[in-house]
Amino acid sequence: MHTEWSPVLPIPSPARQSQFKALWKPALTLSFVTVLLLAVREFSLTRALLAYIEGWKHQPLAPLVFLAIGIPYSLFGLPRQALCVVAGLVFGALAGFGLASAASLAGALLGFLWTRRMASPAQRARWQARFKGRLALIGHILEKTPFQAVLTLRLMPVGSAIMVTVAAGLYGVPISAFGWATFLGAIPQNLVFVLIGAGAQLGQGVQIGLGVALFAGSSALAWLLMARARREGGALATLTQEAGNDDVK
Repeated sequence: MHTEWSPVLPIPSPARQSQFKALWKPALTLSFVTVLLLAVREFSLTRALLAYIEGWKHQPLAPLVFLAIGIPYSLFGLPRQALCVVAGLVFGALAGFGLASAASLAGALLGFLWTRRMASPAQRARWQARFKGRLALIGHILEKTPFQAVLTLRLMPVGSAIMVTVAAGLYGVPISAFGWATFLGAIPQNLVFVLIGAGAQLGQGVQIGLGVALFAGSSALAWLLMARARREGGALATLTQEAGNDDVK
């Protein structure tokens, strides 16, 4: 009897499905932002707005105004992508990257110090309730390998930035380890979106293309970090799996 053969595609494992889910959100965000910024140059009103922004950056207090807005913005854990795009639009690639990195780092450090020094027991309890017990999980990881854990979580383009900051403050991570890991972990995402913003202002597709290429590289790095954590198992693996269900940082 002839048996007809039909190919059967393997079903991705739950961990692999979680990795795909974790990375499609930032990819969609990048695509939307890129298309939007390219489109704004096609309309006279938005071109005039870009020209106004270009002139405003030469004001002596422009960097201070940006930091005065960007630091509280980062303190509350709002998405860095928007902050970095604005920095690129206003100040260009080099200065924009420096200002966006300074604002995001200062905001994270202020949140860290506030949680450690000034948060009341009631406020700490509210943070615990907000993250549904995950602060204890991440706190356990941070106590064992503070620098590596913060760096890994910051490099991933998904997850809650403010959850990492609050947990680090509550569970006694050294401020030097937290600061350096936060700064280094933010570099890929900051650079990607600053380049895209700067490219839209200048009308240079090369800068936008470079930003997209860097995003692909940072996403590949995040994929490898998540895969490594899951191979090794343990609490960090669980946390990276849950990160795919959180908002983009």
